[in-house]
Amino acid sequence: MRTIACVLVTLGISIAVDARAEVEVTVPEIGRVKTTTKVENGILGVANSFTRFRGTARECIGACFYANATKTRTWTCRDSDCNLDCSGRDPVGGC
Repeated sequence: MRTIACVLVTLGISIAVDARAEVEVTVPEIGRVKTTTKVENGILGVANSFTRFRGTARECIGACFYANATKTRTWTCRDSDCNLDCSGRDPVGGC
């Protein structure tokens, strides 16, 4: 699972030239992984969500790449997609 997440983060960073990009991959018998990248005010934000086939909750992992630091956040969303806000000093995860 970590290997898939690393590949998707790398892919997300490589397509982050656009203001916003999304990639969704289905892993047979396990679930769906969705990576969303966005650049706002020179800050790159990458959010990965993992949804198991048997459950509806999304496991969210986000990272904000600031000029001098990288900060991460982990959270869970029940009924909506994972949203990451990198506009403050620390990442804020939301649904």
